[in-house]
Amino acid sequence: MLDAKQKEKIDAIILKSNARVLVETAMGIAGEMIRRNKWGNVDDGASVSTSQIRNIFGSSKKIEMTLDESNAHQLYGKLVLLKPKMAYANGRFNKAFNNGQYKIPGFKTLVDSLSYAIDIVDGDYARMKTFFNFFEAILAYHKAEGGK
Repeated sequence: MLDAKQKEKIDAIILKSNARVLVETAMGIAGEMIRRNKWGNVDDGASVSTSQIRNIFGSSKKIEMTLDESNAHQLYGKLVLLKPKMAYANGRFNKAFNNGQYKIPGFKTLVDSLSYAIDIVDGDYARMKTFFNFFEAILAYHKAEGGK
């Protein structure tokens, strides 16, 4: 669950198209998606992998590729349907949820952030474009952080 500060940042990204906040927030989310062991190496068992994101990102990219100003409201319905897909994926990857601890907490962070962003996009063309840029920035920083 996102706190008020995280929601405020995503509001600034989606509602105000604040590129600086987009970059900083994407970097922070990507950092949470990668867990490191005590030697500083990526802990593959607790980090989000590219393959775990691929299905969601692929669906998102298909929507983006057909998006234009005339069909934004219609495609928003497809974007909203990413939320249950993300919830399902989170359930699969975090099925070892014990005592309030997620196996891959970074995946939950990603799902919560993108779900909130989808809610405030609300079928607006410019907001949808910003959402896609936000998702892509998260993935870029995930890879830069050592995501596999």
